[in-house]
Amino acid sequence: MTSSQPGQTSPPGGPTPCSTGPRIGILTSGGDSQGMNAAVRAVVRTTLRLGGQPYAVHEGWSGAVAGGARIRPLGWDDVGGILHRGGTVLGTARCPEFRTREGMLAAARNLLEHGIDRLVVIGGDGSLRGTEEFRRQWSSLLGELVEAGELTPEVAEAHPRLAVAGLVGSIDNDLVGTDMTIGADTALHRIGEAVDALRSTAASHQRTFVVEVMGRHCGYLALMAGVAGGADAVLVPEDPPDDGWQDDLVERLQASRAAGSRDLIIVVAEGAADRHGRPITSAEVGALVTQRLGGEGARVTILGHVQRGGRPSAYDRWMSTLLGYTAVQEVLHAQDAPARVIGVRHNRIVLLHLEQTVGATVEVADALRSGDFARAREARGRSFAQLSRVVDAFCVPPATERAAGQRPARRIAVLHVGGLAPGMDTAVWALVRSAAADGDVVLGVEGSVAGLAEGRLRELGWVEVDDWVGRGGAALGTRRRVPDAAQLEAVARVVEEQEVDALVLVGGTEAYLTAVELHRARERHPALRIPVTCVPASIDNNLPGAELSIGADTALNTIVDALDKVRTSASATRRAFVVETMGGPCGYLPMMAGIAAGAERVYLPEEHVGIADVAEDAARMTRTFEEGRQLWLAIRGQEASEHYSSDLLRRVFEEEGGDRFDVRSLVLGHVQTGGAPTPFDRLLATRLARAALAEIDRQLGSPDGTSSVVYLGEVQGEPRVTPIERYAEEMAEGSDRPRDQWWLGLRPVGSVVGDRHAQGPVAPLTAVVDA
Repeated sequence: MTSSQPGQTSPPGGPTPCSTGPRIGILTSGGDSQGMNAAVRAVVRTTLRLGGQPYAVHEGWSGAVAGGARIRPLGWDDVGGILHRGGTVLGTARCPEFRTREGMLAAARNLLEHGIDRLVVIGGDGSLRGTEEFRRQWSSLLGELVEAGELTPEVAEAHPRLAVAGLVGSIDNDLVGTDMTIGADTALHRIGEAVDALRSTAASHQRTFVVEVMGRHCGYLALMAGVAGGADAVLVPEDPPDDGWQDDLVERLQASRAAGSRDLIIVVAEGAADRHGRPITSAEVGALVTQRLGGEGARVTILGHVQRGGRPSAYDRWMSTLLGYTAVQEVLHAQDAPARVIGVRHNRIVLLHLEQTVGATVEVADALRSGDFARAREARGRSFAQLSRVVDAFCVPPATERAAGQRPARRIAVLHVGGLAPGMDTAVWALVRSAAADGDVVLGVEGSVAGLAEGRLRELGWVEVDDWVGRGGAALGTRRRVPDAAQLEAVARVVEEQEVDALVLVGGTEAYLTAVELHRARERHPALRIPVTCVPASIDNNLPGAELSIGADTALNTIVDALDKVRTSASATRRAFVVETMGGPCGYLPMMAGIAAGAERVYLPEEHVGIADVAEDAARMTRTFEEGRQLWLAIRGQEASEHYSSDLLRRVFEEEGGDRFDVRSLVLGHVQTGGAPTPFDRLLATRLARAALAEIDRQLGSPDGTSSVVYLGEVQGEPRVTPIERYAEEMAEGSDRPRDQWWLGLRPVGSVVGDRHAQGPVAPLTAVVDA
């Protein structure tokens, strides 16, 4: 967002190296990953806001060992315009010299030449282990440098300890203790795009593709991409196949072909092996399929380093920003504490002991070598363990005949209610595939509530929904209308006639209000006394009992993509943009987009906007352009203010700016509801659909035979089931948004790292220290 580029000195008005404030070095080490630049930007700007001076250490530990021009101070604008860039602008390199005593001595001497005794290191577990060893030896290194006359006693006494915070940059997502590492989400995006593209050509030719993805020691990318892409088989290190796996794989693929699948996709992690530790390569799988299935054979695609390149996803921007923001506060307040890793659990920041975390990661490798695969899967986290257990349910076609003694098939109807959200079709796909594994039937309701009242239900086949996993839109249709008394009576009649055992509503606010009406109508209509579950699907992310709803991540990525294009349009002139997003009464989309895109100002429905606020924003905007900036970005939620519309804000800013800059307004509109769902939304839809089936199974199997109406979600990473009677009390009074919105606690971050002239505290984020 600036004319200054990384590597240039700060323009007039930028911070200069300070002699009294704390000095923090920032370096990236090991392999690069998307989102590293977002973390670097956050570290630099948070340090400046707290009165410190950030220093770039170029080329990782190699730069620290070499010193000289590879260590230099950074100003505010030196990290402008890097948020959307892949890789790392600081550079990274392997450094064998740093493992030696001589290399560590050189690094300590070069850092202290600039007064640096605090470090934020972004890298993999190997880089972080080396950093912790350097921290441990700091005192002895200084003593040796003093004794050799390369460091004065005064300097050594002024910097008696080294404070370190580590951020994990790794697309493999292989560090135990954190849900996600920097770059993993973007890598999953790259794989998902490739698998979607291969599925379309595979279906055209009835062809089989074998896709190899990264993950030498961790199958996260392969497993998640396999589920999100609707693969027919997945091979990962943590779940090696039994002896005779070749026959099992071929039989599975033949069954899918016999069931009518036109495309077959097999995802193989590069570290896949059998239970004896023998590697299973993509080439081997491709040759096996070609030999045994015949036809045109299998095509093998190795995605390679494309998974590590390109622009970071919205998540890898906003979460990396939070990590960098927290890392600065950690090193500023740390005394002689062990090095910390700043990680993530359930979208919250968690502080981890580096040594313990790396040790736990090593234990996973030991578990794999010893054959304790269950322990390895559990160590990867709840989502990994859960999906690894059920992946076969999505891949294997159901039996045509019911087994002896199997309970009667249940008839579960699913419909969409409310606004469109990407991932609705994925939820239906997961319902159909999961229910089929248990011998149950899913009835798709066409036309939302009106279609249910008219009896427009049909059985959804296993093959019919094959490509729904990655489709945008809602194949069954969706409407916002909540049923009236006449429709409820008709719905009850259809439920009875069609022998529907349970209802699943996938949608937004109107779905929940429909559930409220269905609950109230149970007294009048006994046929409605069946399990009813609401699955949250709304780009607004404004539903109770769920911290994230299906579709919100896709909409956020769509917004960030659009803002990247806005950034480009401002490169040829000096321009301010007021961009309006969807989100209704909830500010999740504008606020998270503001962090992910580096907006200077965000207007939320949860906050009052007055004339004094607009005047102050106009003054800050004008000052920013006077200091040489080319772009000033404001994001406005569509219901942020009844009176201060995007066009009014544009006219006010244009009047105040005069001929110093142009002002444009942009309303993104319904493009935010379109497009294929992101991997996150597909995986969330899958988990929630399975949670809905589990709740239906629980209710139908209850001894007393009672059923209820509930809504589902994930809170703090755990599934939550809430009775519909609590809907009103969990919603904010007079507004269609929950009382409790976890993401509002991130509000200070955007202004701290986005606008140098913003006022307000640099507040610590809520974190959990892992004991």
